[in-house]
Amino acid sequence: MSERTQEVEVTCSLTEAESRERRSLVRERLFPHITTAEKIATGLKLTFPNSDLVRSNVEEFVGLERQCCGFLTFDISPPEQGLVLTINGPAEAEATLEKFSAVLGIK
Repeated sequence: MSERTQEVEVTCSLTEAESRERRSLVRERLFPHITTAEKIATGLKLTFPNSDLVRSNVEEFVGLERQCCGFLTFDISPPEQGLVLTINGPAEAEATLEKFSAVLGIK
């Protein structure tokens, strides 16, 4: 029996206005709390202080992004390991991940 791979379209469904609003959310609620940010082989790894407020902001962001960018995966570490958000995507998502990097100031 062969496995079928489901191809996911690598495109964000946000309008330009929604995209501006999302960037604003990232800048206001996530960016000030990032303690480390780095590019990894398949995406980005962001570390935050482990607080209820920050966790809530990260979870809100992830929930919103999962709706518009289904081609990316978002993993939040368990609380005992600190708060680490890993964003991964296929090679075709490189442009989207670069936009995330630019908004977050990751070079």
